[in-house]
Amino acid sequence: MYYDPAAGSDQALLITEQLLVFATVVGSVGALPSFIEFLTERRKRKERIDLSLEDEPVEALRPRLAGMDSLLESIGDLVDRARHPEVYEDLKIGNEVLIIGPHQSGKKSLAQTIAKLTGMERLVTVYNPRDSDALAQAKSLVRGYKWQKIMLLLPRIDLAYKESDPEVLAELDALIESTSERANVLVIATATTFVPDSDLDNTFGIKLVLPGAEVLQTDRREIPEDAQRMFADVARFYLGEARRRGFALSALTDRQFCERVLEGAMNPAEIEDIVVLCETTALFRRRTKQTKGLVITPEILEIAIERVIVG
Repeated sequence: MYYDPAAGSDQALLITEQLLVFATVVGSVGALPSFIEFLTERRKRKERIDLSLEDEPVEALRPRLAGMDSLLESIGDLVDRARHPEVYEDLKIGNEVLIIGPHQSGKKSLAQTIAKLTGMERLVTVYNPRDSDALAQAKSLVRGYKWQKIMLLLPRIDLAYKESDPEVLAELDALIESTSERANVLVIATATTFVPDSDLDNTFGIKLVLPGAEVLQTDRREIPEDAQRMFADVARFYLGEARRRGFALSALTDRQFCERVLEGAMNPAEIEDIVVLCETTALFRRRTKQTKGLVITPEILEIAIERVIVG
């Protein structure tokens, strides 16, 4: 009897394969709890997103809104701008609006009414803007609607800013910024409490304050003299840009206009927003035959300031 190297090799290979199969089975059994936990967490995450996110056609909405006829009339220019963005495309301002009002004051119904008036086709609502998964899914949904007009609604966004989770706030800011820059998207958020000159304040260029809104009073931040001089240059610059686009002041001098803007503006972005909102209202009034030219009056300036500076 002699030793066959080939047979020995085959036998060793067979034993090795059997050991691998055994090890795989044992490893799979050992990993089964982790796999089950992964599937469970995935299901919970999906359920959480489903509870936090809703995508529905605007035509199916039946908002019940009472007592806000005058408010809707006062924002006719904002409605027209969202309905016909091509007319206002030279006026660079984000399509984001913050509605501030007490509990049960009709903030959501107002947003839904605006969605219908502006001709939006889809309403994507993130009921929990503190859920990063829901924010990511909302961003994906909005991106998917390339040709339809979309409203992104973020109820009680002030809760997210109160908790101040840096990662969630970064995702929330990215969602608002990336979507509000698109002409086919209107971002509306609601808040019960509002703090002037806060991160929430700086995120939204346009604010609508309902009666009874809780606006917390804070001491006005001191602006250094060099910053004040820079702000004055910024105000003159944007006023000059408005004049270049054909807008003119009425019953206001350039100095009076800039001084009034600088009384409340806390940063260059607010200055730009005020001037652009003045242009928006003036353009709307000419479009609706209320005026013959692109005229910015003291009344229009005050409306713009109220929409940008709260408190």
